[in-house]
Amino acid sequence: MSTQPPAFSTVQGKLNYLGDQVAAPFLELREKFEGPVNNHALEPHTVAILDLSASTAEQRKTAGYTVEQAGFEILDGWGDESTTAPAWANQKWDEPGWIEQEYYADVDALLKKHLGATSTFIFDHTVRKRRTEADEHLPDTPSTRTPVSTVHSDQTQWAGENRVLKHLGQDVLDRVKSGKVRAQLINVWRPLRGTALDMPLAFSDSRTVQPNDWVVNELRYETWNGQTYLIHFNEGHAWYYYRGLPTDKAILLKCYDSTSNVRTPHTAFKDPTVPSDAEPRWSIEVRAIVLTEP
Repeated sequence: MSTQPPAFSTVQGKLNYLGDQVAAPFLELREKFEGPVNNHALEPHTVAILDLSASTAEQRKTAGYTVEQAGFEILDGWGDESTTAPAWANQKWDEPGWIEQEYYADVDALLKKHLGATSTFIFDHTVRKRRTEADEHLPDTPSTRTPVSTVHSDQTQWAGENRVLKHLGQDVLDRVKSGKVRAQLINVWRPLRGTALDMPLAFSDSRTVQPNDWVVNELRYETWNGQTYLIHFNEGHAWYYYRGLPTDKAILLKCYDSTSNVRTPHTAFKDPTVPSDAEPRWSIEVRAIVLTEP
């Protein structure tokens, strides 16, 4: 069965992959460290990116564009439509504490409804705002980070297990590793305002990414180390995006699964068909541990 509906349009986008000459990438995050911040040698590759905005939920399901098969999924609506939709329209997300106190609960309901989760644990979120030229000098902060324009995935298998251990404890991790509980790490990505035309999110079908394409990227902090994945280019990668994603749709991105190797590389990219004066993209990405018991 073909996984690419041929009638849908594509754009040519430039995506930044890790260069093949880098076998052990790292990112230095210690404040007082003197030396190179990273050894990333990125290589831009122009690839065809299929626009799924004309697709229906049934078409996407038939093609296997789900977190179970491809590692990504586009969802309609909210966890609690009656409460969250009007609050979002009124930009409640801009009020201090609203995201943690209200939107986290909506994400919990959304994941339970669509993935059949027994429980979730939301461990953080990131707001990303593409800056205008006048604001490019400003530093990244937790509430104003810029979109990431590097092909990556947020967790390795090791990092996923360590997230479970850190937030839920050894007993839960033991149950996960023994197969008594399934754990997934899912990012829930949604535009904050309007539609996400500027710097949209591209995501790749996990089924088209080969084992040797994944490269562990070490994150070096003051008291601990973490891991993400960077990706080597492979012309077999199949890429997708949703042009003009509205705020009442969300994209699920799988970064870890205790029962499979399904995970999706993703990155922001510049859509060449978008007008230069499009409103800068603002988005939110909530990261959750999703537990499912048999």
